[in-house]
Amino acid sequence: MLAPADQPQMPLMSTPRFLAEARADRVYFTTDIDLARVFAAAVFDAYGDSAVYRVRPTGPTANDIDLPNVSFHARSAQIVEVSERGVSMTPLEKKQMQARYQTWDDGRPMYDSSGRIQITRQLEALGMTQQDLNRRFPIWTDPRVMSRALSAELKRRDAGYVSGN
Repeated sequence: MLAPADQPQMPLMSTPRFLAEARADRVYFTTDIDLARVFAAAVFDAYGDSAVYRVRPTGPTANDIDLPNVSFHARSAQIVEVSERGVSMTPLEKKQMQARYQTWDDGRPMYDSSGRIQITRQLEALGMTQQDLNRRFPIWTDPRVMSRALSAELKRRDAGYVSGN
């Protein structure tokens, strides 16, 4: 089995999680236009309509704990401009835009710039290398898919040790 720390979390802007965790009494905004588009696409997926707005927060702002220093929230904001309406993205486009913000629990990036899933300290401790992952998994592999595949492989390996093979 993979260590619990290696168990991947849902993608950052997974529509049900993102919308369920968003507080109704806060306005969320980001300094990254690509990330704003991902947020808008999540809303589009849920409600069939969305927009990216340029806003000016009114009052104090705070870091969003999921994306510190790039995503923020405030009690209110003034809409300065509607930048884009009806933002829709494919799952792959969303994954690519979010990738630079996705990290494993040890702070290492989940993907490199070409979309290769990256190794964790836990996997290295089990004797795996980045080259092993590169050979086994295509670009933009969902971390949950990788986790299930490696867990099954490690179970088979451990069963072999127990039976003396």
